[in-house]
Amino acid sequence: MRLVIGTIILVLVLGCQSRGSHKVVVARVGAYVITKDEFDEAYKNSAYGRQHNQFYRSAFLNNMITQKLILLDAQRRGLDRDPQFLKMVENVWQQSLLTFALQEKTKEGGNLDAWVNYLKQNTKVEINQEHLK
Repeated sequence: MRLVIGTIILVLVLGCQSRGSHKVVVARVGAYVITKDEFDEAYKNSAYGRQHNQFYRSAFLNNMITQKLILLDAQRRGLDRDPQFLKMVENVWQQSLLTFALQEKTKEGGNLDAWVNYLKQNTKVEINQEHLK
């Protein structure tokens, strides 16, 4: 399970790094890079997004830098390898994947109940009744 979670985190980190590797860098915080595209997208989707002035943009960038500093400290302290954290990552990953799968199935226009029934009929499920008591 740790290998799966570690792989997911690695893919996410590498995806973020490769996405910004050929782009304009707004800030570097330790090993983290904040690209202009990343900054602009985050700013646009934030509460600051409607404010188009240097003061708000600087304040928002300052918040992003603070977040990266906290992430670096958490990693230095090994919190990214803590079993409780890894369980949280797994839970978020599962919920996100479930949501995404349901959204995709809904876009396809399929009947969700029929789809779930199909999955139940075509997947081996074992239940240990002893542990339900």
